[in-house]
Amino acid sequence: MRGGERLRKLVLEEVDRLLPRLIELSDWIGMHPELGSEEYEASKRLSEELERHGFKVERGILNMPTAFRASYSGVGPTPRIAFMAEYDALPEIGHGCGHNIIGAAAIGAGIALRRALDEVSGTIFVYGTPAEEGRGPSAGAKRRMAEAGLFDDLDVAMMIHPTSGITRVNERFLAVTGITVEFEGRAAHAAAFPHLGVNALNAAVLMYMAVHANRQQLRRDANAVIHGIIREGGAASNIIPDRAVLQFGVRSSDDSYIPELVGMVENCARGAAIATGCKVHIDVRPGLKSNVRNEPLERLLYRILSELGEEVEPPELTARRIPMASTDFSDVTHVVPAIHPMISIAPEGVALHTREFAEATMTERGHRAIGIGAKAMALAALELILDPRLLEEVKEAHRRAISESS
Repeated sequence: MRGGERLRKLVLEEVDRLLPRLIELSDWIGMHPELGSEEYEASKRLSEELERHGFKVERGILNMPTAFRASYSGVGPTPRIAFMAEYDALPEIGHGCGHNIIGAAAIGAGIALRRALDEVSGTIFVYGTPAEEGRGPSAGAKRRMAEAGLFDDLDVAMMIHPTSGITRVNERFLAVTGITVEFEGRAAHAAAFPHLGVNALNAAVLMYMAVHANRQQLRRDANAVIHGIIREGGAASNIIPDRAVLQFGVRSSDDSYIPELVGMVENCARGAAIATGCKVHIDVRPGLKSNVRNEPLERLLYRILSELGEEVEPPELTARRIPMASTDFSDVTHVVPAIHPMISIAPEGVALHTREFAEATMTERGHRAIGIGAKAMALAALELILDPRLLEEVKEAHRRAISESS
């Protein structure tokens, strides 16, 4: 048996050996959901498991208490390949996005690949990336890590994400920016002294409808989406509201279109403030980018997942799908060649961000996805380590894509 085949067999056997423990970790996290920036126990359990298998772990990176970076080096330092772990839950729903599976599969891939690195050159990183759902001070952790240069010396990064329907290797993601708008009015008795009040809720309603009226004019080719809620609108019906708060998200597959969309939302807010006599405060948060595809990585993961017995949608079909979601992993793809396969754990029609999907993560099908995901990432990384020409093809494709998008 040639060396590559022997190492491949070693990695597969290691995932099988680890799988009961990975399932135990995933299910524990699934049954004890922690919101973004508060995933103390999930982060602790995942990072301690890596330590038990010889990884050096740095915790609290970039002043994010639940973030970590684990590393393990082989007989030489390069190439450098990273697996991304997520583990934050959704309010009231729990792990309706399957981040418990993501975290378990990431550490499984790292630990399994470690066995091969005892014989070949390379360094594995497992990044613990909190608050992917955008909650708390660690929100957008991967974006913050990318901006701080933590990924600059990587050769490849990857992660897996559970989904419903068919497995896909090249999901497209939208750029997104969040906007919070606060209207400040003046309270008054709504019946006795309404003429003394300035109604912040009226401003919020006007703004909401103004944004809605602009949706018809959005560019269809840019897959633009604007969504929002009125988060606060008053305390009692007999008091003219002196405060109203709205939250919006603007998304597009064209990063350059985002500032125009943000400007439109801001203009709607200012117009509503003028119309009602309110003051307005607008907070535009740092956004996330759309992702950069890497076709050599897509072909590699498509082949490996198919060899593992997974039914995978051909990448050229997935590329025609309309992008529908956003992730801070997209910011990673602008720095390093990276891929984010979506592995099926539920039938078509079981929506992500629901309790039904959270329950699916702890089924036999969800457990199988942990093993398939860990094996696929570890085998892909091993092939890139053993085949310098393939690795260079991946890196050249990334350089070309970045050049074409700039």
